[in-house]
Amino acid sequence: MGLQKRSGRARKDGGGSAHWADADAGEGEVAAKRAPSVPMLELGYYLEELFKKKGSVREDALTSIIQIFSHQIKHEFVEDNFATLLYRFLNCVKNGSPKEVALASRAIGLLAMTTKCRDKARELYEESVSLFSKALKPHAKKLYNEMTNSLVVVTYFCADASVETEKSMQILWDFIHQQGGTNISEDADALSILVAAISAWSCLLSTLDGWRVDSKLWKGAIPYFLSLLKTNNIEAVQLVACEALFLILEIGSLRKFSDETEACDDIAKLVRSTVCSINPTIIKYSEEDKFPKKSIAVGRQRVNLSTWSESIQLNFFKQFLGKDGFITHMLGNKLLRDVFEFVNQEGPSDTRLDVPEREEVVKHYLLPVRKPKARDKARSKEIDLSFSSSKEKLVDQRMNKSANSAKNKARTQLLNKNRTSSEERNIGHFISED
Repeated sequence: MGLQKRSGRARKDGGGSAHWADADAGEGEVAAKRAPSVPMLELGYYLEELFKKKGSVREDALTSIIQIFSHQIKHEFVEDNFATLLYRFLNCVKNGSPKEVALASRAIGLLAMTTKCRDKARELYEESVSLFSKALKPHAKKLYNEMTNSLVVVTYFCADASVETEKSMQILWDFIHQQGGTNISEDADALSILVAAISAWSCLLSTLDGWRVDSKLWKGAIPYFLSLLKTNNIEAVQLVACEALFLILEIGSLRKFSDETEACDDIAKLVRSTVCSINPTIIKYSEEDKFPKKSIAVGRQRVNLSTWSESIQLNFFKQFLGKDGFITHMLGNKLLRDVFEFVNQEGPSDTRLDVPEREEVVKHYLLPVRKPKARDKARSKEIDLSFSSSKEKLVDQRMNKSANSAKNKARTQLLNKNRTSSEERNIGHFISED
C-alpha cells in the first residue's frame, strides 16, 4: 500500500488527540444510513464549475464535491473523470485563495482513497506530494492542517514503498522543527499545528515495520519527544508525544530513533519512566507494553483495536472523514475496509469467498428433432457422431470446432477471467508493498 504494514490500522482525532470514547451502538446505526445518492450529472456540474474564473464559484464547487465524496462512494465517477478532477484540484492548490487551497487539498485526499486504479494512484502520489512539499512552509500555517491530512491520506493509499512513506514523513518532520523545536508558545494556532504535525507523522510511522525504517533519518525522535514532554504542560501536546513514543516502542528498532548507544531495553525503560513521572494518568500503558484494547461502533458492528498502530490510524481517518463519513466509507469503500481488515456483514460482500480452483466450459445444445425410426429406439440418448447424419455433423462443427463457436468463445472468456484472477493474486492490492 503504498504502505507497508497495514495490519489492522488507522488514526487521529480533533487535534490529533488519541483519546476517544467508544461510539454508542445506536448512534452508529443512525450514522450508517446512507445519504441520498447524488446524480452523476450533478457531480459533472460541480466539476465544470472548477474551470470558472471566479474564486468563490470554485470554492462552492469544491465544498459540494467534498461533501459528496465524504458521504458517498463514487468509484465510477472518479475513474471516468480522474485526470480532470486531479488537475483541477492541483490547479486550485497552486493558484487559489487560502480557503480554496485548503478545500482543494482535502479533495485530493478524498480522491486518493476513492480511486481503485494503481496507475492513477501512482500519478496522484507523484503530482501531489511534490506540490505539498513546496507548499508546506512556515508562512502556510493557516493551510497546514488540511495539507497535512491530505499528504497522509495520499501517501497512505498511493505510495508504493517504505522509502516513499518516509519521504512524506520527512516533509512533516522538517516542518515540525521549523516551528521552533520544543519551545512552543501558548499561541493556540502554533499548538494546533504542532499537534497535527506530530499526529500525521505518527500515522505514517504506524504503517511501517521496524526493520523497514531508515537507520539514519529518525535518530533524534525519542530525545525530541521526551524533551517535548518535559518542557510542555499542555495535555494535547503531551498526548501526541506519548502516542509517538509508545508507537516507537511497539514497532521496535529503538536505536533507529535514539541518539544513544545504550541497549533497547534501557531506552524503553527511560521512555516509560519519563512518561510516568510527568503524567502517569494521561495514557494507561502497562509495563508489558500491551495496548489498552478498545472498540468502535460501525453501524451494528464493531471494529476492535489491539495495537497503537491501529488506534492511531483509526483516529486519523475518523477525524479526516468525520463520524458519518467514516462509517459510510467503512461500510462501502473496500480500500478503507482493507485497512482494518473489516468485513461488512450488513450488505453484499464485494469479495468472493468461494473462488473455485478450476472452471470448465460446458455447452448444451439440441439437434433438430426428427421422427424416430424403430432402429433408433435402441440408440443411446447421447448421439454417436460416427453414425450421425451430415446435418448432425455440421451442427457439431459449428458448435464445437469453429473458431467462432459458442464453446470456443466461452472458453476464451473463461481463460481471460482466470488470467485476471491469477494476476490479482500474484500482484495483490495496489496499496500493498511491492
